Amino acid sequence: MADVPNTNPFLDDEDVEKPGITVTGENDIESQAAKTSDHHELSLDALAASLLKENFVLTALEFHTELLETGREIPRLRDYFSNPGNFERTKDEFGTASLHRTSSIQTFDSLDFARYSDDGGGQVDERVAVLEFELRKAQETIKSLRASLTQEAENELGSTEQVNEGVVTLGQEEAIKPLDKKAINFLINEYLLLQNYKLTAVTFSEENEDQDFEDWDDVGLNMARPPSLLHLYKDYGNHATPVMSTEDFHCQVELEREEDQKLWEEWTDLKSQLESKVADLENQIDVCKKENQSLKSQITELYDQRSENQMIYSFTPSKKHSISINQDNDCTLGVDNSVNNCNEECDRTDVTDSVKDSDSKAKSVINGDQSRDRDISEGSSESVVVLDRNGSLDDRSPTMTMSPTSESTEDTSKRHLTPTFRKSLLDVCFHVSKDNRIVHEVSQIIGADRDHIITMLARCLPHIVPNVLLAKREELIPLILCTAMLHPDSKERDKLLNILFNLIKKPDEEQRQMIMTGCVAFAQHTGSARLMEELLPQCWEQINHKYPERRILVAEACGALASYLPTEILSSLILSMLQQMMVDDKEAEVREAVVRSLGILFGFISDTDKYTQGCELLWTSLKDPSERVVMTALHVFLPSLAVWADELDKLQHSLIHSVVRDLEELVKCALAAQKASNSTHIPLNESRFMNSMAALQELISFLYVSVIKTGPYSDRVGEVLHNVVDVDISRFPKPSSILSDLKVVCGDKDQLSAFVHLFENHIGKEWFEPWDSFNWVVNNLIPRLLEVVLGAGLALPKIVNSLCRCFFLLSRTFGKVFVEKRLRPKFIELMVLTDEHTDHRGYAAAKQTSVTTCVVPVYAAGVLSAFNSEEDRQQLSQFLQEILCTLSIYQAPLDSLKAAFTELSSTHSNHELLLTVLWDAVVHTSPQVRATSARLFELMVKGVGENLISTRVFPALVTLGTDPEIIVRTATIPALGAIIENVSLVDMLDRVYMQFVTFMDDRMYRDEHEVNIELIRTLARVGPNAEPRFRDDLILPRLAFVALNNNHQQNERKRTEVALQLFEAYSALSCCFINDQLVQEAMLPGLRCLKQDMAAVAPEREEVVSSIIKDYEAKVEGSRSGNMPSNHGPEDVKSRVMNRIKDTTSKANISNIFTRKK
Repeated sequence: MADVPNTNPFLDDEDVEKPGITVTGENDIESQAAKTSDHHELSLDALAASLLKENFVLTALEFHTELLETGREIPRLRDYFSNPGNFERTKDEFGTASLHRTSSIQTFDSLDFARYSDDGGGQVDERVAVLEFELRKAQETIKSLRASLTQEAENELGSTEQVNEGVVTLGQEEAIKPLDKKAINFLINEYLLLQNYKLTAVTFSEENEDQDFEDWDDVGLNMARPPSLLHLYKDYGNHATPVMSTEDFHCQVELEREEDQKLWEEWTDLKSQLESKVADLENQIDVCKKENQSLKSQITELYDQRSENQMIYSFTPSKKHSISINQDNDCTLGVDNSVNNCNEECDRTDVTDSVKDSDSKAKSVINGDQSRDRDISEGSSESVVVLDRNGSLDDRSPTMTMSPTSESTEDTSKRHLTPTFRKSLLDVCFHVSKDNRIVHEVSQIIGADRDHIITMLARCLPHIVPNVLLAKREELIPLILCTAMLHPDSKERDKLLNILFNLIKKPDEEQRQMIMTGCVAFAQHTGSARLMEELLPQCWEQINHKYPERRILVAEACGALASYLPTEILSSLILSMLQQMMVDDKEAEVREAVVRSLGILFGFISDTDKYTQGCELLWTSLKDPSERVVMTALHVFLPSLAVWADELDKLQHSLIHSVVRDLEELVKCALAAQKASNSTHIPLNESRFMNSMAALQELISFLYVSVIKTGPYSDRVGEVLHNVVDVDISRFPKPSSILSDLKVVCGDKDQLSAFVHLFENHIGKEWFEPWDSFNWVVNNLIPRLLEVVLGAGLALPKIVNSLCRCFFLLSRTFGKVFVEKRLRPKFIELMVLTDEHTDHRGYAAAKQTSVTTCVVPVYAAGVLSAFNSEEDRQQLSQFLQEILCTLSIYQAPLDSLKAAFTELSSTHSNHELLLTVLWDAVVHTSPQVRATSARLFELMVKGVGENLISTRVFPALVTLGTDPEIIVRTATIPALGAIIENVSLVDMLDRVYMQFVTFMDDRMYRDEHEVNIELIRTLARVGPNAEPRFRDDLILPRLAFVALNNNHQQNERKRTEVALQLFEAYSALSCCFINDQLVQEAMLPGLRCLKQDMAAVAPEREEVVSSIIKDYEAKVEGSRSGNMPSNHGPEDVKSRVMNRIKDTTSKANISNIFTRKK
């Protein structure tokens, strides 16, 4: 290599060392360079020296570039421009002293003039122009040289192909050129690196130091980087085209037809030959099968005969010999191959040969078995070698020797014992009873195939099961099932399945799940035919078993196997079994399993005639006395039947109609009974009503999906599914079960979003086209439900809550647009007051009106509170204020408003709204409205926390307690009593006690009969739950004072009312622990005064009061004399009180003495 590094990628190192040689890509340039005379070379060199001497660097550079373009090169210029030292400059060489330069080793190409300032007076611009010129010329040179080299390489490749005329010849070596060498070297190095031959790649790169393997451009070709070496190797076959000889033929149309006819005849003959050959082969296959069957039977007989000679024992464990069983192994494998592979061999063309092979194999097997039987009796071994199914050896402890060995044969061949003597000798020494079942089974193991093992398991399992612990018998379930599935004999399969169902005496839930999983696996493996013939009879036998766990197993099996049975069997046999168990079984757990299986069953039945039977079974399950059965019917059976009803177009007019009709009949019967008894209470069947309402709530999801899927927009669902639809489906209420989830019922979340989007856009228009299912909901379902609401009454809180929940689900499911346009107008129309309700006499005359029935709580808690926007909450607040004012002004019953507050207060987010409504009523101008608000605060005390009670409720009661109207102050008494029952804040309780002292000691209230009645009623309720100091210091002395004053009451009505309230109060307080002093000072005087009133107004209760007095007098007398027995304490008082309650209730026939205590 020269001192100056080679920077030209198109020059080899050898060319650099010889400056007189130039490498170009053009042939004419090479010839021109060869003809140039030495004199001319010297003149050009002299010219170059002169230019450099005179410092004409740019001219010399242009001269050097032009020479390179013509293929000539002067070493002087090449060396000069390649040396970076010729272009270094010192600070003094530049004319401007203000330029700050840093000395560095730079070439003329890489001088960075841009970092200097423009004070050089045009020198920078000049040098930049020189640099751009040089760069442009260099790039053009590189491109032209690469194009020349590439063209030359293509021309040479084309000439080679023309010479070979398309024939690819292997094994001929061609002269490689430097360009080809570099390209191949690059690909080889790349292959070595990819295949992780790193050391080889390093060695290869060191041997080719003149090439840069990291840059393809170093090769010098003006073309893209070729694919990898592996790709070129795999693609080679696509370019190796063999030489094909072609000739032109000319024929007429008639000739083509004759040729086609000839081909058709040949094809027909060939087809007939093949068909005949196939028939012959099939006949030969049948013959082979018969022969194979015969061979199998012979082999089985040989195995049976050999079993007697396999009981050979060894007693010298210290010696072990290597046993060769190649012959035995070959024989066994030969049997398997001859039996199992014969059918495959028969399918081959040469069937005769395969038959001969199979015959020869079978004969060799028979001969091998016979010889093996002889060898067994001749040889013995001191260790046992067991041959498994894979042909492997297992050297075990000394026991029976199952196969002969070559060594043993050699050892015993020197002895000349007769077979009879040898057999007799073994029988005498190692006698085993032939009647032993286990010995017989063990002797059959060697050489057994799958069928033999299955039959052996079937014989052994009945003996194994009774000896397994009950707690571990489920471990046998897989073994029993596998044997039952694979056994060839149907009778044995029946026995095994019977063992399976009777395996565990009382299977628990987990064990039943194991058996059910096994039954499903049996159904999947065997098919419906065997399932009906073998498994269903076992279920039928267990249907009346004495243990309920077995009957539960049968019911669960019917459901688990429903998807594997034909629909005819489902709608006949299976349905009959479940129906019989539903009607006859007395265990709730069994009926629950039956209902669950009925839900699965009606998901697969397709016989429409069974729909009515399914409805009857559903009503039966909904009326079941067990709550678990009812819940299972609601969450499993009802959704399954609802889906089928929707498919049959019977959801609205049949299923839901039946549920609503049941509600209507219940309300109608209750109203008729109320009218007959002339009572204010509606005797509604609460449990049946609740079950029907729960069924209706469960069906709302299916009704909604049916409505939105049948709209006139349903043909545009596909368009919406392809677009992103932003629908908030979280507004839907949480489903009670997964089967009633809207996403599950509709199909998936995307379909639900699409239908909801189209439904709400359609009904959100000012006018839209209704459809049948939508009209049925608006014009049939909602009016009928409103009639049920009107007649339900307010006496049963659970019924009120179920109605509110039903309308809440209906509102949340169908959406805000539906509620605003269709649901709310019907409620508003129902609650409009007529002329007969304009004064309180109209309300007194009317038994039922809309604002005094369940309509108010249902509308408030079920419709208005369904959505939580500011507008919705404003509507709810306004409605409550209007109802409160209306009922108060017209002096109507407050039961409907109290029910609404009770339902709304159960939700924490409604507390602030309700308190705001009550505070607005506190400052109302009407005393009736203020009194109503005071009574409603009693409900809020029970429904809100102590923080709100202390900040919002109690201040309002204090304000109302100082109201100038007596009715308002009286209305605060129950709310104050509720605070005593529910609040534990001492400061607040002290203020409440002071308020009660004011009511009872103020002279202005002594003659207020209503105040006294309300005080006694409240104290009777809160007395047992109040603090002892409040009860001892306030309640008992004040009650005694009221009883004393009531003896002198001249008004019989007032005296009777006060006496009855005092009786309730003293009955409740008698169960509390009161000290003797207080009994003597307050309790006994009050009771004696009450006894006088009872004798006058209620003689039937006088005996009860006398009994209470006697107990307290005995207690006081015993404590005073000091002779009280040791057992006279709180427990003795409690027993006495309980005995007295029992006696007095039986004598006086009073059932509600202590109703306030509940």
